[in-house]
Amino acid sequence: MTPNLCLGTAQFGFDYGITNKDGQVQEEEVKSLLNQAAAAGIRWIDTAYSYGCSEAVLGRTLPIGHEFSLMTKLSAWSKTSFGAQDITYLENAFTKSCNSLGCDYLDAFLLHNPSDLAKPGAEHLLEWLLSLRERGLVSRLGVSIYAAQDLDGLPRELLDLVQLPLSLYDQRMLLNGTVSRLLAQGTAIYARSLYLQGLLLIPATNWPRWVDPALIKHHKSLEELAIETGSSLLDLVVGFAREQSDLEGVVVGLCSCSELQELLDSWNAINPWRKSDWRSWHFSDSTILDPRSWPN
Repeated sequence: MTPNLCLGTAQFGFDYGITNKDGQVQEEEVKSLLNQAAAAGIRWIDTAYSYGCSEAVLGRTLPIGHEFSLMTKLSAWSKTSFGAQDITYLENAFTKSCNSLGCDYLDAFLLHNPSDLAKPGAEHLLEWLLSLRERGLVSRLGVSIYAAQDLDGLPRELLDLVQLPLSLYDQRMLLNGTVSRLLAQGTAIYARSLYLQGLLLIPATNWPRWVDPALIKHHKSLEELAIETGSSLLDLVVGFAREQSDLEGVVVGLCSCSELQELLDSWNAINPWRKSDWRSWHFSDSTILDPRSWPN
């Protein structure tokens, strides 16, 4: 089965993306983008409380009577522990997200920082999260991770949905069995970082100087493959995602209607990987693929 496209919205709330030269997307463009996405059959939107004002922007620009499924995330907990008294804060944060989005129910609610569940008193956090589903305020609970070990020790009842990094160059979650294990236990999987903040879509000559020369060489080889196959870099990057039948969805951040149309054209085109093997394009040094390790 082909994954669903899910609209990422970090760019709606602040200046996000190493290749984003236009900054935060203006609300009029967001409104047009959402209408275009709805017309194209895209039904999932991913956001987070920590994405600046993205939740509020969505609340003001979502089409009246829309049929989008909304997924947002609880911000990382700044304290070193949880107490019973913190439930009020958590409840208020959840309510604020719903109010900003203009809804009283969420299709998915994720922890942005799964390690919060390892802090003293985290049983209060877990009990509260599970209560959201029990009270019918969310359909599915889950976590957003960066590495497989982020799942260690997490209770199964919290893993209705997991969001994880996956791209043509970063296939760790496929190779280490994380995707197959999650699928086997009935967890829905959403991939993010498909474009690696846009780096995979631009020539290596335009990459920042701090990028590992080995990865730059790797990307130049992909550019050569694009020429050989008569494809664009976008076609190859998106074609890889379409091949991942174990995924329920792929989160893609967009800044304009033209970018959405380009995505849709590539998504619906003949997949260039039918004549080549995408598995060989994994880059072994995964540290460079984690934006948290990039220079400010």
